[in-house]
Amino acid sequence: MAISFDTNHEPLIGKTEQLENDLVVITADNASPMTFTGTRTYILGTDNLIIIDPGPDSEAHLSSIMRYIGKRKVTDILLTHSHIDHSPLSRQLKLKTGARIIGFGSADEARTSFMKKLSSSLDLGGEEGIDKDLLLDEKVHEKQILKLNNYSIEVVHTPGHLSNHICFSLKERKILFSGDHVMGWATTLISPPDGDLGSFMNSLEKLSSRQEVIYYPGHGKPLKEPRKMVLAQIKHRRDREEQILNSVSKIPRTPAEIVDDVYVDLNPTLKAAAIRNVLAHLIDLYERDKVSTDKFSQTAKFSRSNEN
Repeated sequence: MAISFDTNHEPLIGKTEQLENDLVVITADNASPMTFTGTRTYILGTDNLIIIDPGPDSEAHLSSIMRYIGKRKVTDILLTHSHIDHSPLSRQLKLKTGARIIGFGSADEARTSFMKKLSSSLDLGGEEGIDKDLLLDEKVHEKQILKLNNYSIEVVHTPGHLSNHICFSLKERKILFSGDHVMGWATTLISPPDGDLGSFMNSLEKLSSRQEVIYYPGHGKPLKEPRKMVLAQIKHRRDREEQILNSVSKIPRTPAEIVDDVYVDLNPTLKAAAIRNVLAHLIDLYERDKVSTDKFSQTAKFSRSNEN
């Protein structure tokens, strides 16, 4: 199944877009090669409101959100993860509305033991855009059901992009707020040690067996055939893994050299992100004994393991 992205998206920044009778989205003013057209802040409810991913620390975006809220009550602020384009505005919104901030935990809350060991002994770089001032009033866990206002919202832990990444499901309506785990405009950045490719793939497999029929992602348009996209992204990552293995089968290569070898028509502004994604693949392959290296680092040369 080939992957197909939809990059045709021109939201009116700061304006309310009605998605469902009780759901609107406001796109933040932070468009970039990594955030696409900007972070999508979802507001759920009619009288009492729930805000999902309030976005970056932007006065303009805060004003847009407060203008929509008006005199209504905001009860809860839900965070899919703690990157600076998703969570920082939660603190100003809490001050203005008194709402609780709910999330999974710190950025490294659910790192695997292997990633903890690797990151404690090696400089893996990374830590792009972590919200270091994250504040939570309530920490949630996998499969927890949040009874908020008139909604039952299931927590779906989807580590990979960050270890604290979660999605929120309105299960009865088959709606998933997918954060940065699955989007329709691009694949997700996986940058170690906070990003973990093995965890990311497990999370994609988890979503592939769920029943939601529409995803509302952190960036870009709604996904109206989400399972098709999930399966395509699984295949895309497996194909990329094979390309990386083939590349290091020829000669030992660094992550940057692998990018030059296997990425076709790469936008130069995205090369750094591609290198981080390749490093994530190499760490996963290293853990599975499929590649080897004499000195593990983000600039080391990797070879295909002899037994493979």
